[in-house]
Amino acid sequence: MRLHRLLPSLSLAGALLIALPAEAARLQFWRFDPQENRLTFTTDDSIRPTAQLLSNPTRLVIDLPGTTIQTPESLAVEGPIHEVSVSERDAETTRLVVEYNPGYTVDPSQVQVRGESARQWTVQLPDATEIPTPSEPTANRPATDDAAIATEETPTAQRRTIARRRARNIVSNRPVEGP
Repeated sequence: MRLHRLLPSLSLAGALLIALPAEAARLQFWRFDPQENRLTFTTDDSIRPTAQLLSNPTRLVIDLPGTTIQTPESLAVEGPIHEVSVSERDAETTRLVVEYNPGYTVDPSQVQVRGESARQWTVQLPDATEIPTPSEPTANRPATDDAAIATEETPTAQRRTIARRRARNIVSNRPVEGP
């Protein structure tokens, strides 16, 4: 009979435990080694970081979902990298940013994000390359407009998207023409 009386209180306690918010992981340590071009960071709980390369200016953005920090920080770096910073993207996401100086970029396929464990991660950055200016055509860049990258196999909508995306990153002395 006593078990019958305990069941309502056990189910109430279980509901309260489920309703309590989970505590976020905390970024415990981060370091950028400019000689090795390597970013290392550690959290106090398991995480799954995401990384993306953004342009204007070129920056590698690494988000740590479910992770908080105590204080935003930044580290000035010499050479192609301008600075490395850590801040809160929102209340539940910490963001590490490697920002490059104007005129530099990296090949995103060469960025290696490795989990040494579920709490310790390294990001190996490739060497930065200079972005050629329009007056310096290279073998990898046609001397004509960037829209020339689109091929006949490319659907029209995708061709427009490529041209728009590239147009945001172009500096030109030609007059702007309306649509």
